[in-house]
Amino acid sequence: MEDLTILLVLILIFCIIIYFLLSTVQAWKQGKQLMGAKRVMLVIAHPDDEVMFFGPTILGLLKSCDIYLLCMSSGDYKGEGTNRKDELYECCAEIGIPEQNILLIKHSTLRDDPNLRWREELVSEIVLRHVAALSIDTVITFDRYGVSGHRNHIALYYAMGCLAMEDQERSVYCLTSVNLMRKYSWFVDVPMSYLLCNIVYLSSPSQWFQLRRAMSKHESQLTWYRRLYILFSRFDFSAF
Repeated sequence: MEDLTILLVLILIFCIIIYFLLSTVQAWKQGKQLMGAKRVMLVIAHPDDEVMFFGPTILGLLKSCDIYLLCMSSGDYKGEGTNRKDELYECCAEIGIPEQNILLIKHSTLRDDPNLRWREELVSEIVLRHVAALSIDTVITFDRYGVSGHRNHIALYYAMGCLAMEDQERSVYCLTSVNLMRKYSWFVDVPMSYLLCNIVYLSSPSQWFQLRRAMSKHESQLTWYRRLYILFSRFDFSAF
């Protein structure tokens, strides 16, 4: 047991050192980041997705890109749509996304519902219209597992598949879902992510606190299990 404890402590120390080294290097060198992107659209399903899953990516891209946020619903699953809309704007102000770059969709068939899978053709049509209007060159969204398995998240992935087939001029990137252990391994997952992922964004210690402040703007969503997610989630450190 003593040997195991020592091993775990050594692994923890190693991961902390790697995290600080990589975050320091990333501060002055791009490393494993998106190259050539100038106008990026982040497509999310609900208010709070932007900070819970894509925070490091947004902070990293804001240094060199114009970022637009396309939110496909107001998050009105419990009738809190108006409140969550205001929280989204406050959160984006904390992160650094200009208010005029936030696009919130209100469509009768695109309801916030974990049991509802949105029609991919409809979502793709909406995204394509905004991508063309804003001259977007890069689109980022969830992968086929949607990180949390939410059906609205998953629908975005398949909609982007339709988009990629119709419009091959734009690049489409998807956030990588991981197993439960890695998902809640905090910065311990940083070395693994850096080795396995083609694109990685790391939050510096100051950005980590910035993302915490941003998430606090989504006051209506701060349940006990989301607070645990915020504390232990890997997505505040490595986004892809």
